[in-house]
Amino acid sequence: MTNSPNKFRCLFGAGLLIAGLTTMAPIAAAQEKPLNLVPLLGKSAPATQPEKAPANASQTTSAPQKNVLEGSRIKGAVVVQSLGGLNPASIGILSATNGGLGTDMWQGTPLERVVTLLKYLPVPKASPEMQTLYRRLLLTAATIPQSQAQGQSSDLIELRLEKLMAAGRVTDASDLVNRVPASSMTPELNRIATEIMLLKGENDQACKIVGRTKAATADNFWTKADVFCNMVAGNMARAEIGLSLLDETAGEDALFFALYDRLAGGSAALPENGQPLTPLHFAMMSLSKTSLPIASMKNAGNAILWALAMDKTAGINSRFAAAYESLAVGSIPAILPRRLISEGAFLEGAEESPILGQIAALYRETLGADADAEKARLLGELWAVGGQDGSYLAAADLSMPLLSGMTAAEYGDVFELDALRLSLVGKEEATASLWERAVRRGALRGDFSAREIARKFIARADAYVLISGTTGIARWNAANFDATDFGHSGATATGDNTGLYLAILDVFDEPVSSDLWAAALGAGQTPRSGFSNFVIKKNLQIAADAGLVGETVALSLAAIGVEGPGKTSTETLIAVLDALKTIGLETEARQLALEAAVLRNL
Repeated sequence: MTNSPNKFRCLFGAGLLIAGLTTMAPIAAAQEKPLNLVPLLGKSAPATQPEKAPANASQTTSAPQKNVLEGSRIKGAVVVQSLGGLNPASIGILSATNGGLGTDMWQGTPLERVVTLLKYLPVPKASPEMQTLYRRLLLTAATIPQSQAQGQSSDLIELRLEKLMAAGRVTDASDLVNRVPASSMTPELNRIATEIMLLKGENDQACKIVGRTKAATADNFWTKADVFCNMVAGNMARAEIGLSLLDETAGEDALFFALYDRLAGGSAALPENGQPLTPLHFAMMSLSKTSLPIASMKNAGNAILWALAMDKTAGINSRFAAAYESLAVGSIPAILPRRLISEGAFLEGAEESPILGQIAALYRETLGADADAEKARLLGELWAVGGQDGSYLAAADLSMPLLSGMTAAEYGDVFELDALRLSLVGKEEATASLWERAVRRGALRGDFSAREIARKFIARADAYVLISGTTGIARWNAANFDATDFGHSGATATGDNTGLYLAILDVFDEPVSSDLWAAALGAGQTPRSGFSNFVIKKNLQIAADAGLVGETVALSLAAIGVEGPGKTSTETLIAVLDALKTIGLETEARQLALEAAVLRNL
């Protein structure tokens, strides 16, 4: 071992274990308090017509000032501006042709307000559709309003990158920062680019930026990164010189010094001080083969989890745990955790995480089962286990190919309804159509009592199909509506479910008479606790009525909050659905409504 300073050895006694690594405090605070996401915001200026305007939107127009350049040789979209006028905050990788929200999505919204809206944007953890809208909002190439405030534009591109990283969307962040012109790269943007490369395992490329960037930071980031890069290059003498240059504030980063010691050949114990884990820490841990305990993963941050899931040198159990958590927040596709299960995740060591161990075991058993009836039993158990830790939709995403490969037949009312609604959430319309027919065949089974139970399942199946907007057998028939069909085992309350269903139908222009509202009242109504904020909802309504696409999407995400559509109040959910429909995003609104219905077990 190269002579590491003894004073740092003294900091790390044997027996300390890493535990309780937490995400950055500002981000955590923003996610834990969805009721206070957006302060009181004034009414926005009147907007011109958005790129995708609803039928009832104001038909005002304006001369286009910016254009979007697309083509087979261009990845994504670039806002074209006059020479000398390029605003890096306008850069994006999505256009209207590949999922973007339109180049004028921020038209009519002051720049300061855009920054405010994105600053308090919650990271969605329980809704695939919210995750999609979050990504589209942050990656759309769009004209940015001019501002008198200095630095607001650079703040905006930094903020977008930080939000992508907070959601674990490291690849998207990498694609976005790579589009920023070299002349617009600030020290903070260089830092973000460096951290992205460290998470991707691209240490050499990261160190090239470190070598040409010299800037003072409160946490000595560049000095510590230079120490790491010298160690990567095998230049321990220069690494120790850099270490000696760190000022007193660096002493607060005990984990950095412990990992330095390990990289230098020592065996310093890692501190259990609850210190946030950074991309530099991750790169040092990966290089020194230091494992992150599975128990610490929920607090490690989504970007770190993404990196761990992608790190081929990490243990397979740790990789699967990170990949499954990343699947739940939408930063990694289901194919990776599926592959890790097939490669042996949690064949041993399931006691580290019993729920993940069960999910991996049930997936493997289902994969190896020959009879569809046995697959149905195992899939039902897998979904139930996912429901125990709030990852029901992630478990469904993981297992969707197994469900799609089954013959839609008689496996029991509960399984058939689950198969239908999860196929709808997964946008597997062909599969959903088969399961809709399977549920409806239940009316032909058994005696009168059995057929009556089957009728209730059919009513619930019809509700999911109608909410999703999918073409199917189900048709809305107010005359046949029975509020008691939604008072089933596992339901929060008959009246609550009935009210949710009728409110969603009403948003999407199905006729709901006063008699049906009276029936919902008769089913019993009690105040339902759920996330809600009047100020956010009021600003949401104003933005939607003005046709402000970016504002409406941002406020919709803020209104629902990090807990997702299953936990928000019905009143807030309906406000969001109506706002999204108003700006032309009815398909997205229906998907959110479907997720709410599924998560609340309509």
